Amino acid sequence: MLQLTKVLAEFGADIGLPGLASGREGNLQLRLGSGALLGVSTQGDEVVLHHAEPVSHDLAALVLQAMQRAARSDSAADPVQVGVRTTAQGQWLVVGTRLPLEHFSAREMHRLAAHLQSWIAQARASV
Repeated sequence: MLQLTKVLAEFGADIGLPGLASGREGNLQLRLGSGALLGVSTQGDEVVLHHAEPVSHDLAALVLQAMQRAARSDSAADPVQVGVRTTAQGQWLVVGTRLPLEHFSAREMHRLAAHLQSWIAQARASV
């Protein structure tokens, strides 16, 4: 948990949110300027980073495209999992990846957040 605390503080300083920290259970979710969500949680010795974007129409087509894209991925590096979240505000496409907590750093969080955002953008462009 100390590793996560350090990484989030450093990441927060980078983005202008000094003192950024997770909750008691090691979870954090940020709303980005675009309206998307960036979340971090711990699962045992791993960190799960997810990016969620609202979907106003064609959810089924977008989810199918995203799942097919995830299945076609040849790279074992940065594997992406796809999901859907339904809230009072609507439906969200969620993509996430996980990595060992010992390899998690602010730099890696920046890289993976950009990777997930780009990943969704490419899936949307293919629909």
